[in-house]
Amino acid sequence: MPDVEIPKRALFKASEVCEIASVQPYVLRSWESEFPDLGVSKSAGGPRIYRRADVERVLRIKQLVFVDGLTLAGVRRRIEEEAPPALEEAEAAPIKELLGRNAKERLAE
Repeated sequence: MPDVEIPKRALFKASEVCEIASVQPYVLRSWESEFPDLGVSKSAGGPRIYRRADVERVLRIKQLVFVDGLTLAGVRRRIEEEAPPALEEAEAAPIKELLGRNAKERLAE
């Protein structure tokens, strides 16, 4: 799949996402139902807006569906496998503390 140029902006409307990804609006809506965290609703019942990461994710979903031939369930599994493991909050706290301590030591030097 050729590289798609995403405009250098932070937020996009659904129509812009459809144009960038070359998909019909009903396709994007069906992907939103399969991936509820795709896009952000500005207000209850308001239009969804999409971050740059959402646009990249739409392009990844499109590739997995149309090029690799996966079902949406298969796409969800693949994306979950590709995602870096999230740190649990309990694990993240000591790391933040260590980074803070290290920074204090460096500043003291």
